[in-house]
This record gives sequence, structure tokens and C-alpha cells, in this order.
Amino acid sequence: MSDGERHRPFEDRRLLVVSTNYAPEVTGIGPYATQLAEHWAQSGARVRALTGMPHYPSWQLDEAYRSVWRTVEVRGGVGVHRRRHYVPSRQSALRRAAFEASVLATGLLAPPPGRPDAVVSQMPSLAGGVIGARIARRHRVPYIPVVQDLMGAAAAQSGIRGGG
Repeated sequence: MSDGERHRPFEDRRLLVVSTNYAPEVTGIGPYATQLAEHWAQSGARVRALTGMPHYPSWQLDEAYRSVWRTVEVRGGVGVHRRRHYVPSRQSALRRAAFEASVLATGLLAPPPGRPDAVVSQMPSLAGGVIGARIARRHRVPYIPVVQDLMGAAAAQSGIRGGG
């Protein structure tokens, strides 16, 4: 038996990754969320991701998703559950708050079906953190927040003093 066959801690685990950003986004936290979820899927876990529609770094909804409100697709062995949210074309504190509120609302109103064994939220998105915590609490499963940058860059993009 090889080391890979002996040590597969995620085998048959049902993991939910919550992240505002995901592939096909190629910068920001999207690639990190995608790589994390796909790694676990390759390690034998049954992984789903709850995410928004691709919009970063252009802050414009990806053309392929313009008429889509909810969708499920499979990418790299991961069931990707996308929910539509507001995408501000210009950044300000108020628009950023509206963005976060819309991510929160769609994530809480339409979570993926089924019970995960654990929930991992990738932040800087505060909404993603709240969604993940609520889903984990609802199912009484472990919740693991992964903090990327505490929204410093988001604050700077939104014109909030001290952000960055």
C-alpha cells in the first residue's frame, strides 16, 4: 500500500467551501478557493463550493453569467453552486456594503442542499464568513474560517480611509 493510499484524511468527507470568489477568476482570492477545493476533491472528499458569479478583478459580471441567477457546475471535481449578487461598477463604502449584503442574502436564502461534514469560509468577505458560520451552526458541524486579508484591500478599493 502506498503512502497516498494509506493517508487520505478527507476520503468521503463532505466539505463545503464558501467564498465570494472562485474560478474562472484568475486573481485575488478566487484561485486560492479553487485550489483548496480541488485539492480536497482530489484527496477523496466530496466538495461543494458556494460562491458568487465571476466578476473580479474587472468588477463586471463575466459575460457567460450575465443572464444567470443560480447555477451549479462541476469544475475540477467540485460541485460549484453560484448565486447572483450585486456587482458595483465603481467602488465606494456604500456600494461595497451593498455588495456584501447581496452576497449574504443570496448565500443564506439559497445554500447548497445537503449536510456537510465541515464548512470552510474563505474571507476577506465578511458575508462569506457569516454564511459559512450559519450553515455550520445549522448542521452542527465544524466551521473553519480562513482569513486572507481582513478586507484591507477591499476597504482601500472602496475609498475608506486607512484601508490597504
